[in-house]
Amino acid sequence: MWHELILDAHSIYRLFIGIVIISAHLTLTKKQSLTHFNSIDFIGNFILGGIIGGIIYNQSVSTFSYVVLLLATLGMIRLFNFIASRFMPARQIVKGKAVTIINHGQFVIDSLDDASSNFDIINFTEELRSRGIFSVEDVEFAQYGSNGSLTVVKKGDGSLSYVLVSKGQVVQDQLEASGQSEEWLTRELEQQGIKLEDIFFAELEGREKIYIVMNDLTTHTFTFSLESSEKGGE
Repeated sequence: MWHELILDAHSIYRLFIGIVIISAHLTLTKKQSLTHFNSIDFIGNFILGGIIGGIIYNQSVSTFSYVVLLLATLGMIRLFNFIASRFMPARQIVKGKAVTIINHGQFVIDSLDDASSNFDIINFTEELRSRGIFSVEDVEFAQYGSNGSLTVVKKGDGSLSYVLVSKGQVVQDQLEASGQSEEWLTRELEQQGIKLEDIFFAELEGREKIYIVMNDLTTHTFTFSLESSEKGGE
């Protein structure tokens, strides 16, 4: 009986350690909501759950080895998330790609034909109704974000902004959704004497204005001719 109580106390102690370590990790990474999780976080949570569930009753594995394994797993999760945040191609693999369904009042055929998007027109119209939009004809812009959330702009509600650059890297799906090209963006930046690698954040506001925050936190705002941009994209 005493032996069983000691084993139970030891298992509870290990469970407590696991909860403390994971809670500290979630607090430090500010990922305390499922909406903040990406595929790496979900996979990591499954692995962490398997480690805790498989080891707390296994007396052949020392508590030190158990803690090291938990910390190593958390370290790998942090490393993969860091790579995804620094390299845009890796980000799109890990966090997914935004899918534009309607742009300028027209369905985007490429998105509808893309099998990987799993677009369902019935679900789409139901989501529109839940937002008080009862006709697709009233939609100017609709896009499923990388986290699965739907962004909708009704006709007459104004223009949507697009993130063109993040930490010196072109956000390709947002650039495509804006209807512009990377060649156009490069040309506009060159005309302003701005280097891509010096940009912390660049946003296209509407269709004729770009707002830029540099790495040194200085800002630039400039407009461009919509006609010239369309000619440049031809």
